[in-house]
Amino acid sequence: MEVPVVFQYQRALDDFRRAGEASPLLKRMSELISLLDLTTTLNSAMSREEILDAALLIVMGELQSGRGCLLVRAADGAYDVRASRGLPPGAPVRVAIDLAADGVAVRGQGIADEVLDAFSLEILCPIVRFHDGQGPEASGGPAARVIAVLGLGPRADGRTYGREETSFLHSVAACAATPIENGLIYHELKTLNQRLSVKVYQLHTLFDISRELTSSFDEEGIKNLVTTTLMGHLLVSRCALYLGVPGGGLAIAHERGLRSEMDDSLVPEAGARPVLDALTTPRPVSELPAGAIRDRLQRARLVLAVPVTVGARTDGFLAVGERVGGGAFTDEDRDFALTLARQAGAALEAVRLHRVDLQKQRRDREMQIAREIQRSLFPRDHPTIDGFEVAAESLACYEVGGDHYDFIPLGDERWALAIADVSGKGAPASILMASVHASLRALAGSARPDQLMLRLNRFLYESTQENKYVTLFYAELDPTRRRLAYVNAGHVPPFWLGADQWRARLSVGGPVLGLLEDAQYDMAEVELGRGQLVAMVTDGATEALSPDDEEFGEDRLRALIESARTEPAADVVRRVSERVREWTGPAGCSDDLTLMVLKAV
Repeated sequence: MEVPVVFQYQRALDDFRRAGEASPLLKRMSELISLLDLTTTLNSAMSREEILDAALLIVMGELQSGRGCLLVRAADGAYDVRASRGLPPGAPVRVAIDLAADGVAVRGQGIADEVLDAFSLEILCPIVRFHDGQGPEASGGPAARVIAVLGLGPRADGRTYGREETSFLHSVAACAATPIENGLIYHELKTLNQRLSVKVYQLHTLFDISRELTSSFDEEGIKNLVTTTLMGHLLVSRCALYLGVPGGGLAIAHERGLRSEMDDSLVPEAGARPVLDALTTPRPVSELPAGAIRDRLQRARLVLAVPVTVGARTDGFLAVGERVGGGAFTDEDRDFALTLARQAGAALEAVRLHRVDLQKQRRDREMQIAREIQRSLFPRDHPTIDGFEVAAESLACYEVGGDHYDFIPLGDERWALAIADVSGKGAPASILMASVHASLRALAGSARPDQLMLRLNRFLYESTQENKYVTLFYAELDPTRRRLAYVNAGHVPPFWLGADQWRARLSVGGPVLGLLEDAQYDMAEVELGRGQLVAMVTDGATEALSPDDEEFGEDRLRALIESARTEPAADVVRRVSERVREWTGPAGCSDDLTLMVLKAV
């Protein structure tokens, strides 16, 4: 086995010493051999820690010091102890050192004395890295960077560190600068590579999680997947998911590892809002605004809160406990948690929107059924009545409406005519109108119109809510006698026009149906001569609003009907309907519109 060159020089030096030689030349030879040994060690294949430790021992051996350390500069400018021998108990592992690149700190000079005292050292020598084309000989003194500091304690023989020892330390520093900087670069690259590997792993995890989240509308499954993934990645055993609730406030939506310790009561909006506003990034629980949420999380030993956001809106947060090994959360951990929380927010929002869509589809189906039922309640055709024309139209403002009209045959060529308006709009009004339709069909012709109204009012009073009512104009036509018997139950009074003049409004009757238990109704009768007509409308015509919020009004409606009195009943209905729709303009209707015209011919 070949003996290393350093050992050969060391043997020669030992031979000279045994021969009694003690010249300055031997000292220089010893220093050169130590520098050669140092250079060989610094460029060896040992680990970084082993190299620094071995290099420190070489220097300590040459200068016969029993205490020393090598401090390497960190990214934040502080110095970490990377190799040490003989340091006193309690010595720091990280210090701040203010040392010039071209200076040496020796005890008693007032330079870096606090560091010398902390480690019980006698001298500090900077290890400086000059940039390309620079060096201590450059004019003006180059900008140099201190990358490490070598510190030594008292020498074994009690001698101080003089000019020769300082010169040797500068030589050591010059030899060590490049290998140490290369080691720092290697360490930084290794750290970056590790962080990159972690990022790649996180991206793969987030990608896989994203596919699972976007393919599921199982809300509980999403919550479970998010919490277990976060716990597994951060190595924690406790996790809670808080989400906003309808009406404001926060409540725990999912938890793992703290079932017996978690308060699951609602946090009101006043207590939740400051926390949600403060959570723009992951934050320690101890830094959250004081209040019920922070107290609750601390009692459950949760230490980090991560916002769950949807766009710019914070809907809740994930909270986790301490890591199983007790380590701190890294920036990569926080970034992963924040990205996962955003994915969770998006997935839960997608579930909410999906639920809303299903509800809308269900409502649409229900409304479609309601429309079909309502259409089935309207007469399919207008009846043919000897000596009369009758026409009607009903336009629902919403998908289904609360207006209704009907033609009911009574026998003996007699007909019952009805036009009604239920309070409210939409499906509830349509359901109540279906009840009115069935009742009218059952009762029509069984009694005088005023008696029929009494029965219908009592039925509606007992079967509907207090704030629900119906306006109804009910009339029975006897074509043979050309007489119309009617009761107006709180409805818009129909317009009665003669062939060439205005006649009256048909307003005899009583109050609306369904509000008063003991309401009384009167009946009236009119005779319809040739050319006369009765125009029946709901308040969707008289109260129709223009874009300027002006009502169409009864006067304008009466004038319109009078101008069309000579036209057939169907044309009168068409003209009124078109004019009212023109009046409302692009905004459209605000109430259902129903028209019926009876004309004697």
